[in-house]
Amino acid sequence: MKKITAIILIATLLFTVIVFSACNCSSSDSTVSIQSTTAPALRDEYGVGFKLNGDGTLAVSSYDGEDKDVSIPIDFENKVVKNIAQSAFKGSDIESVTMPDGMKEIGGYAFALCKKLNIVNIDEGVTTIGDNAFFATFALTEVELPETLKTIGINAFNASGIEEIIIPKKVKSIDSFAFADCNSLTKITVLGKDTKVADNAFKTGAKTKVIAPKGSSAIKAAKKCKLSYVEK
Repeated sequence: MKKITAIILIATLLFTVIVFSACNCSSSDSTVSIQSTTAPALRDEYGVGFKLNGDGTLAVSSYDGEDKDVSIPIDFENKVVKNIAQSAFKGSDIESVTMPDGMKEIGGYAFALCKKLNIVNIDEGVTTIGDNAFFATFALTEVELPETLKTIGINAFNASGIEEIIIPKKVKSIDSFAFADCNSLTKITVLGKDTKVADNAFKTGAKTKVIAPKGSSAIKAAKKCKLSYVEK
């Protein structure tokens, strides 16, 4: 009887050791897995923060630097900087920003409410300016859009201080209220005949002249917004 009891006790102890060991292994494996998938925060010496895109490139995600003039690097820690994420600079006090050649996208609200922003250098490569990207940038009087640009989002330059703008030929669409409430905007030149312009995209609130190809969507939008126009 004592032998049977001893055997049962030994078996119980072995079972407990095996289960405990298995739990520890599982916990260890879980910890390793979490550590391997948690990316550290990336930030350069000037206060520009980055996050990792799904394709291994970087997006500018935040800014907490002291410089008023920001130059976004073309790469960081051997990774290409591909885009500016949503709200990255929203409401900051920056006065100028220079973007690197090859960047693809300016996200929604990226520079919204940057009331002191007056110089924006957008290099070739950018294809998309997102919704509200430059909303309420009152000090921004001039911006040159790249030839690679294809899409200008809703409210993209709404309530900005832009005085004149040239829309490149490859732009496929200008969405609703893209240039609405731009009270200083005197001239919009649209180079592409096939650029699709929302009816209210040019509701500037100013005496704006639209220059665009004859019969284009831009001319129709000018008429809808009761603006003067020149067909070329």
